[in-house]
Amino acid sequence: MYETGDTVARNIALAAKHYLAAARAGIPLAQYRLGAFFLEGQGGVRDPVLAFVWYSRAAANERSGGLAAHAAKARDKIARTLSESEKARGAAIMNKTAKASEGGSGTARAPRKRSTGTGFIVSADGHILTNNHVVAGCAEVRIKPLVVPVLAQDAALDLALLKVGAKFKRFATFRDGGIRKGETVVVAGFPLPGLLASDLKITTGTVSGLAGPGNNKNLIQLSAPVQKGNSGGPLLDLSGHVVGVVMGKLDALKLARATGDIPQNVNFAIKGNVARDFMAANGVEAVAAFSAIDLPPADVAERAQLYTALIECWK
Repeated sequence: MYETGDTVARNIALAAKHYLAAARAGIPLAQYRLGAFFLEGQGGVRDPVLAFVWYSRAAANERSGGLAAHAAKARDKIARTLSESEKARGAAIMNKTAKASEGGSGTARAPRKRSTGTGFIVSADGHILTNNHVVAGCAEVRIKPLVVPVLAQDAALDLALLKVGAKFKRFATFRDGGIRKGETVVVAGFPLPGLLASDLKITTGTVSGLAGPGNNKNLIQLSAPVQKGNSGGPLLDLSGHVVGVVMGKLDALKLARATGDIPQNVNFAIKGNVARDFMAANGVEAVAAFSAIDLPPADVAERAQLYTALIECWK
């Protein structure tokens, strides 16, 4: 009805919402149509992995009847185009669905929000950079109100690239050049959602080291406070340019057991050049600029608010 515009005004977004609810309830036609929505990018979100998942569910649904053959054909066609990482993501989603329905009616349990992180827009085409651990194993990745496809993941670098179906005038600019120890940096993100207010949080500190644990040269050590939920957010210099991707904090309890001392403000970010190389390897060119003028942290925060987003992992 909402998809075709019969009897009511055509509304693709509302149609997708109704299909999703019905598909989760085990309705074969809704599962099939949702597969088509994700395959074709209707509603602004194209995700071949989720298309594969929903076509697979429709094909395996005992109530599908003649629709099962069409769903299986669409599923198999998509499967031939998926990369190994995309196949692994699809398998993980299907596995979670199977476990959720064991001993029940066979209808998949609707995913629930399990964790959150931060991401930031890095292109006019809506590419979003975050940590891999923020989105790894998620049945759905959401940036309200959208379900967002994961385009690329690198577990070793702990980076992931997402994409929303929209154009953006404001997105993050990377620093053209390296960073030095002692420089002031700004962390932008959404730590501890549900405990703190929902707006973007800003902390400041300094670069205290140019390597991470095990002398990992891909990382920066920083003193700016980082909390759960900051992961994947931008680390900015005082010109408002990205110099890193916030990764996390040192395990204070583990270190205390090993050394007898509790570390203070020992946090890490992935260096900006590493993030740029990851983006380039996945077809996204970062925009870079020289950092010539220092701005007040409040001004840096205002800019970051335009392109930084809360990411939800649903399982």
